[in-house]
Amino acid sequence: MFEARDGYERSVLLTENDFKSDTKLQLMRLAPGQSIKPHHHNTRTECFRIVSAEGQIKINGDVVAQTENDVVLCEPGDVHEFINTSTKEALTVLVVLTNDPGNQDMIWEQ
Repeated sequence: MFEARDGYERSVLLTENDFKSDTKLQLMRLAPGQSIKPHHHNTRTECFRIVSAEGQIKINGDVVAQTENDVVLCEPGDVHEFINTSTKEALTVLVVLTNDPGNQDMIWEQ
């Protein structure tokens, strides 16, 4: 089940209770043309894998992933954003989050 978030939807698959640590596994979905604004995390590390559609994952201004099965690691402090460049298909991304203190670690860029 997906829940609406700021500019995207997510479905948490495994939580810190499942991992017995501060690690989570979730799916993120962006509708065609949708994007997530640039932001960073102070402590969270994230690993992204594009599951379906084409889009852009930018880290520190560079496009680092664009097509299905591309995988990228995002370290704390890296400014990243997501853009669904498709006009027809939702961009679905598998996300592994570690050292995740929750939403208080999401810092939006100006």
